[in-house]
Amino acid sequence: MAHIITDKQLREARDGTAWRREPLDRRIAYAKRQGIPTAGNPPEVVDAALERLLEGSDLLPALWLAAGLRRADAVALVRTPSGPGTGFLVSPELLLTNHHVLPDPDVAHASSARFRYEEDSDGNITRAKAFDFRPDRYFVTSPAHELDYTVVAVESPTDGTPVGAEYGVIPLIAATGKIMIGQPVNIIQHPRGSPREIAIRNNVLLTVDGTTRITYLTDTEPGSSGSPVFNDHWECVALHHSSVPARDSEGREIDVTGDPVTPDTPDALRKWIANEGIRVSAIVADLRARTFLPDQQNLVGRLLDPVEDS
Repeated sequence: MAHIITDKQLREARDGTAWRREPLDRRIAYAKRQGIPTAGNPPEVVDAALERLLEGSDLLPALWLAAGLRRADAVALVRTPSGPGTGFLVSPELLLTNHHVLPDPDVAHASSARFRYEEDSDGNITRAKAFDFRPDRYFVTSPAHELDYTVVAVESPTDGTPVGAEYGVIPLIAATGKIMIGQPVNIIQHPRGSPREIAIRNNVLLTVDGTTRITYLTDTEPGSSGSPVFNDHWECVALHHSSVPARDSEGREIDVTGDPVTPDTPDALRKWIANEGIRVSAIVADLRARTFLPDQQNLVGRLLDPVEDS
C-alpha cells in the first residue's frame, strides 16, 4: 500500500527549523507581539531573547562531532557492476546494505566495499582502501518489496584481523523507540558514488509506518541506498533505501507540474517529498527468525548481540 505523507505533516516537520531562517525584521516583529523589549537593543540581544522562545536547542557538545566521525569510519562506498551504493559494518566482519544494491551472491562476488573514501583538507583522497565481499562465508538478503536488506561478509586484511577492528562497527540495536517524530535524523552516505558526505541536523523524522518503515526529510541521491540513518545519539535507527514520491488526491504519483507520472516521465521531473528507511528493529527481528549453520551463526551472533568497544 502506498504511504502518503500529508501537507500538514510536512509543515509541522519544517516549522521547527524554518523559524531560524526567517529575516531579523520578522523575528523582531514577533518579539514585540510577545512583549519582548527590542528598542535600543542590538540585533544579537534581540536574537538571544527570541532563541529562548524556541522549543528545544540545536546546541550540542563538541564531542558530538567526534562521535559522528567514529560512526563515519564504518561506512563504505559499495561498488557494484550496476552502479554505486553505500553500506556499513554491523559486526567486525559483516556489512549491511540494501537488497537492491547487492541482490545475490554473484553480484556480491563482483563488488567491493571502499572504506575511508573521503577527501582530506587539500581535496585529495589518500586513505581509501577497498575490500572484496565473501558471500561464500555469509550472505543473507530480504527482497526489495519486503525489508530490502542484505548482510554480507567482508574479506579480512592480510594480517587476518577482522576489517571492523580498524574501521569500527555501527551496532544494530533491536529495541524500538530510539527516535520520535519531529526529532532530527543524520545520514552518512556516498551519493552518486562520491566521497563520503553527511546530512545532519536540518532533517527530521516525519512518520513511523507500522513496525518496518520510517520516513524523513533528509537529502540523499542515487548511491545513498544502504546508508545508516542515525538519531542525535548516533544510534542507527534505520537503513535508508528509497525516496517517497509525491501523490495526488487519488494516490497517483505525480511530476513537478502536478501531472500523473507515466512510464515516459524522466526521473528528473518526478516529484519527491521525503525519504524512507527500513527500521533496524525490523531487520534484527528478521535475522533472529532465521536458521543458520554453526559457522554462520558465529558470524551473525556478534551482529545480534553487539558489544561496542568503549
